[in-house]
Amino acid sequence: MNDGHNGARTLPESGFTLLELMITLLLVGIMAAWGLPNFQALGERTAQTSEVNRLQSAFSLARNTAISQRRQITLCPAAEDRKACSSEWSGELMIVKGDQTDNIQADDILRVMPAERGTQVTYSRGWSRIRYSSLGYTSGYNGSFAICSGNGAEESQGKKLVLSQLGRLRIDEAPIDC
Repeated sequence: MNDGHNGARTLPESGFTLLELMITLLLVGIMAAWGLPNFQALGERTAQTSEVNRLQSAFSLARNTAISQRRQITLCPAAEDRKACSSEWSGELMIVKGDQTDNIQADDILRVMPAERGTQVTYSRGWSRIRYSSLGYTSGYNGSFAICSGNGAEESQGKKLVLSQLGRLRIDEAPIDC
């Protein structure tokens, strides 16, 4: 196998041409641009689902505590110092003994549910608390909670939770416009 060059064998050159690399990069760019909105929508849905779970847990715990301890229990958004209720349902939630909304002592706080970033929660009734009776009812506090993603997209859809007079929270299957 002598090819006339001092007995050395030459192998064919391998690799990609500039055109092949450019086409590959173009295809990767198109796929990324196509998939990015879907990935962002997945993040929004995950944040909304996490907020729904947080609210359901808080309401269930408050209701079950009121029934098991046979006393009034209040669920409300926490003020920054956790000594009073605020009206911002997107923030931390407190479960408090009794019917207190201000001058809340640390001993009266049963649980604090941390806030979920990236979502906005609004309560249709505008109350700054939900009070559970010793039977687990929320007479007068029924209403709905709208949960929207916090990115400000015009076409995004949110979820709606409905609180009944019996103190139970359910998910409304119809999406809402945010």
